[in-house]
Amino acid sequence: MRFRYRVAAISASLALAGGGAVTVAAPASASASEGAAAPSLSCDAWRYERGTHGHGASITCYGSTFTGFAVCHQPDGYLYLRFGNRSRSGGTSIVWCDLNAEVTDAGAIPG
Repeated sequence: MRFRYRVAAISASLALAGGGAVTVAAPASASASEGAAAPSLSCDAWRYERGTHGHGASITCYGSTFTGFAVCHQPDGYLYLRFGNRSRSGGTSIVWCDLNAEVTDAGAIPG
């Protein structure tokens, strides 16, 4: 079951990350019931980061608060998902993987 959860989380993050630019909006049913337009999130392409404690990714988004995420790949083939800091519109979220892991994909989720 744990393997299925990891595959589902990674699949969702890859679908969300798309081709570098991410646009996320609330479902139409939610915005119609509230009577207000749903906030959208527009992000720049993520950048690969290198540091003394490992590799990571940074992403800058506009439109609402957001949290960055990264799909990390260890040399033994293990994939896992990491989340960065929550940032305001126009800010940057940075995500770090473990020391020997590489970032294979990254993006952001609203909120």
